[in-house]
Amino acid sequence: MRLTRLVLSDLHLSTGQEPGKPNPFEDFFYDDRFAELLDHHRGGSSAGTELVLNGDILDLLKVKIGGRWPREITDEIAAERVRLCLEGHPIFCAAIQRFLGNPLNRLTYLPGNHDIEMWLPGAQETFIRYVAPEGGEGRIRFITASDTYYLPEGIQIRHGHQFERVHRVDYRNMVTTRKDGTTVLNLPWGALWITDVMNPLKQSRQYIDRVQPLGRFLVASAIFDPKLFLLFSWWSTKHFLRHRIFAFRSFWRGLLAIPSRLREEVFEVTHGFDERCKRVLSRTHGVHTLIVGHSHGPRFVRLPNGKILVNTGTWMKMINLDLHHLGQDSGLTYALIEYDEDGAPSTRLMRWLGTRHLAEPVPYLD
Repeated sequence: MRLTRLVLSDLHLSTGQEPGKPNPFEDFFYDDRFAELLDHHRGGSSAGTELVLNGDILDLLKVKIGGRWPREITDEIAAERVRLCLEGHPIFCAAIQRFLGNPLNRLTYLPGNHDIEMWLPGAQETFIRYVAPEGGEGRIRFITASDTYYLPEGIQIRHGHQFERVHRVDYRNMVTTRKDGTTVLNLPWGALWITDVMNPLKQSRQYIDRVQPLGRFLVASAIFDPKLFLLFSWWSTKHFLRHRIFAFRSFWRGLLAIPSRLREEVFEVTHGFDERCKRVLSRTHGVHTLIVGHSHGPRFVRLPNGKILVNTGTWMKMINLDLHHLGQDSGLTYALIEYDEDGAPSTRLMRWLGTRHLAEPVPYLD
């Protein structure tokens, strides 16, 4: 018998929600459901269970330090952001502690684009301090050499940010050392766009990053919320020109690069993520299943060649404007990998229902 594996992504924990106080940057309200899921699987397999946290578990980009969103991330800043998130979610931490209380269970963490700071050792140490039971530290590991967790049975697990240029990082060059010796994380320009554009807008429009697809949302906001549309367009344009065009040493070279960079970096964010995943899966030899997250759209698709693409979706409450998924709130989805007696894996996309709750608290309503 082999490990059972649970794969979750895109929980987007921020600093928590105090009753009666607004926190526009908190999008995770399912601590109890998460705890139920882990308790259910805590002792379910005779060989143990592996919890794979596949990126964007903590939404560190939304966490302010000293009243602002830092653009340069040191080890200390990353550790403090992790601490603030986990302090705001004690039920989440306690659930992982109980889960790892079974000595057969383990946890694997793959950083995504919203928690790429988990690449830094200070952030990892803080996470372990909050979620590991005594003696359980050795059963927590972080995938940092690349964006991929390879399972020997022909399964790959990737968060998915590397499929979009705007969020792509170079794992061979993750940090820069400043003159004072301080190490700073090399953030992709997409992370800086979230910091400079999306976060300020989310303060007054909490839903802005929970609406899909982005293109339809912008069309709708141009009609129903023109102020948001103008601010989003102007700030995004300034950010793009500053970081992707004026960064060229030659003005004319930057000017000539505008069409290609718009096509390759901006427009690809609005569509085509599933297709890129399918192409990569089809071309990768020795892999029959690819599990991703990132796009917040749960998927379970068998390709013509028999390979399987799974997107674990998100636990955020999403609003979908696509006619095919209109109004859909998929919620609480995850991947379950089980093995038969011969060791052959079976991967399914699951939706956690848990126990029936008669009521739940409303943390804030204005």
